[in-house]
Amino acid sequence: MKQVFDIFIIGGGINGAGIARDAVGRGLKVFLAEKGKVGSATSSWSSKLIHGGLRYLENYEFKLVRESLKEREVITNIAPSITRPIPFIIPHSKKLRSKLLIRLGLFLYDNLGGKTKIPKSSKINLTKKYSNILHSHFSVGFQYYDVQVDDKKLVEMNINDAKKMGASILENTKVINVNRAEEGWDINLDNGEIIKSKILINAAGPWINETVNNVIKINTNKSIRLVRGSHIITNKLYDEEVAFTLQNDDNRIVFVIPYKEQFSLIGTTEVDVNTPDNPSISDDEKIYLINTINNYFVKQISQQDIIDTYSGIRPLIEDFKEASKVTRDYVFDLNLDNNRSPLLNIYGGKLTTYRKLSEKVMEELSPYLSNTKTKNWTASKQL
Repeated sequence: MKQVFDIFIIGGGINGAGIARDAVGRGLKVFLAEKGKVGSATSSWSSKLIHGGLRYLENYEFKLVRESLKEREVITNIAPSITRPIPFIIPHSKKLRSKLLIRLGLFLYDNLGGKTKIPKSSKINLTKKYSNILHSHFSVGFQYYDVQVDDKKLVEMNINDAKKMGASILENTKVINVNRAEEGWDINLDNGEIIKSKILINAAGPWINETVNNVIKINTNKSIRLVRGSHIITNKLYDEEVAFTLQNDDNRIVFVIPYKEQFSLIGTTEVDVNTPDNPSISDDEKIYLINTINNYFVKQISQQDIIDTYSGIRPLIEDFKEASKVTRDYVFDLNLDNNRSPLLNIYGGKLTTYRKLSEKVMEELSPYLSNTKTKNWTASKQL
């Protein structure tokens, strides 16, 4: 008799990988299919940070920031080989956010997540410390810490753990069609296999609605906004092991982060797009990032200094605000169809909160899984 899986996951990005690890560790039979290589799309096109999201405080997203800061601590503990705390410097500009506002934001950022090993923020004299990097009129700044991560490796480590515990993981395999029955799902793969599963999870990231419409073929009332974030890479702009958080006149911020020892990673932009496929940086985005650097740094750069670029598509939940104000939180859409064969669509989410999202998925699905160990376990088990 053909094996019936408890959970089938479409998508091997960070959310799919985290769910697979969490679920199989609870004794569930798990199958995951990824149309490319695991972690090869949005999950490896990030700013390589596990962070609380300092600027989300301006949008009053205190719950998201608190959860993210707590997760920053957890991920630093469970993945020490691929994470490291790094200081970020915010040069103060009189034309932009006030010192009081920045201090208030950093006070919340230091304390919202509870106890942490990561150092607290402080005010610093830029003239004494970073006058060789920044223009002379930036004399006051603020320092806080976040955590740098190898994002693709984080996905791969979750996948490898899931495999070791018995999950079936297929890369370069597309789900082409699914059929819902009373007792579960028949999932047709492009290699000719048909997999049976009690529950279907759509963790396709930017391709979520494409999967809902063309593969699962149901209606959804959730809409997503596809926003392209682009980065440029240059040779090291300075020697110090610090990152910079640069404010712009449009209220957006751009990070400058030491990258792979000899480079600087600069990003990100926010541009609405219509398709998640083949994202690439535009000339306007390059100019935007270059101008940001030149407004702050003594060392001036041009397009000739760009060694490489990459762009990723963020699937954000549509709430009809400008891109920088759209929430980075996640939403679950549980489709039961008269209590037959649950389908869970996962909208939104960010790298930092993937592990917590995975726990909440298991909580959401526990009424439909009779054989699950319900105890949360991933916060204390090293990857």
